[in-house]
Amino acid sequence: MNSNHLAAKLKTFGLHLRGVLTLPTEELKSLQIDTDSDVSIVLVGNIGSSYWPVFSQSPEYLDGQPDPLDRWSRRIAEQLAKAAGASAIYPFEGPPYYPFLQWASRAEALCQSPIELMIHPNYGLWHSYRFGLLFPSQLPDAPEYSVASPCLTCEGQPCLHGCPVDAFGAEGYNVDACAAYLKEAPDALCHQQGCLARIACPVGEAYRYESAQHTFHLRAFLGARLSLTPTLSQGERG
Repeated sequence: MNSNHLAAKLKTFGLHLRGVLTLPTEELKSLQIDTDSDVSIVLVGNIGSSYWPVFSQSPEYLDGQPDPLDRWSRRIAEQLAKAAGASAIYPFEGPPYYPFLQWASRAEALCQSPIELMIHPNYGLWHSYRFGLLFPSQLPDAPEYSVASPCLTCEGQPCLHGCPVDAFGAEGYNVDACAAYLKEAPDALCHQQGCLARIACPVGEAYRYESAQHTFHLRAFLGARLSLTPTLSQGERG
């Protein structure tokens, strides 16, 4: 399966080929991936709400069981990996977690935003990574990127002032303050619109998640936080 065929197949699930990267043997072994040679990883994810129409009608979403998006991602990834002669890995497996964000920053024009999410110059904060496909043969890498962060020229950086409890400060993201507010204020706008700090970002407004997806991610975050399970992995922040 070549990259064009794979990209076309991914689109049937509302997913996108987000980048291709060669991973050297030494790096793979440090991640406990058993291999005797370099491999290529194809990063797969969403842009905006691209997968939502498919996922929201899936058995995983509708069955009421935990972790529907992870289970859906795993089913799609395994199906594609089998057809393509690849193996699948996931940002939500761990700990330890695979460094999807590091890989993504080597394969795409990404920078870290003031609220710690990775920002894309076109998609803004409205993208994520669902899985990676490892191929034993080396595919052509995506071109190396060197891009100035749009945050550096963003007037006032409104993302830092959009949170009602100022969860984003000099010391980083105050997860506890965020979760406590969401729990104690069920009528807060965050529950209907999603993270207000994220929405305040002016980059990629056309790719903002639709309201149902906002609500899904927020509830997943809050449920995970209250059950004391890991909220976010190294590669995925919805």
